[in-house]
Amino acid sequence: MVTNNNRNDIVLDILVRVQEALAEAKGELTPELVKSVEAGVRADWGGDRVFIAKRRGEGHSNRNSRIFRDYLAGERVKLLSRRYELSERQVLRIIKAPAK
Repeated sequence: MVTNNNRNDIVLDILVRVQEALAEAKGELTPELVKSVEAGVRADWGGDRVFIAKRRGEGHSNRNSRIFRDYLAGERVKLLSRRYELSERQVLRIIKAPAK
């Protein structure tokens, strides 16, 4: 399951899942463990086009504000996804995020 803290970053989510699985398996990386982590990642992230940023969180505030403004002006999620090179899932997260 994607944890609340990792739901916007697939890289961090996968690393946390592997770390947690290794802790439960007492450090032994078995084929079954790999399959289990893979199944969870595919269940939660499968079907998304994922963008992996070079740096975490830099410059997103302005971009997110523009996305929200464009959405309120009537732009569709699919168009915003293409324009800002984000998955539709990420655009929806930005739109639904509480204002800061």
